Amino acid sequence: MKDTEILTSIRKIVRSVNLESKRFEKEYGISIPQLLCLNFLNEQENFRASHKAIKEFLQLNASTVTGIISRLEGKGLLARLPSQDDRRVGYITLTAKGA
Repeated sequence: MKDTEILTSIRKIVRSVNLESKRFEKEYGISIPQLLCLNFLNEQENFRASHKAIKEFLQLNASTVTGIISRLEGKGLLARLPSQDDRRVGYITLTAKGA
């Protein structure tokens, strides 16, 4: 297979993923990374995890995860819970609506 054919195939795959992602977001009102975040929290003990654990699971940078969490929080799908022991640490938890 030539380099051009490989690049064309990759472009088609990326285009298909982008189209499906847009369709999903339009239908359900959340993006694929947001869905992955909700699913991750749903599988955790007490339906909560740290920002760092979510970041590591999604394999995204911290600022991107912060944006995902903020948008989901704005939709009422999750909430931030501050730690009682350390104000610098907090947990992200699913709400009833998010579950």
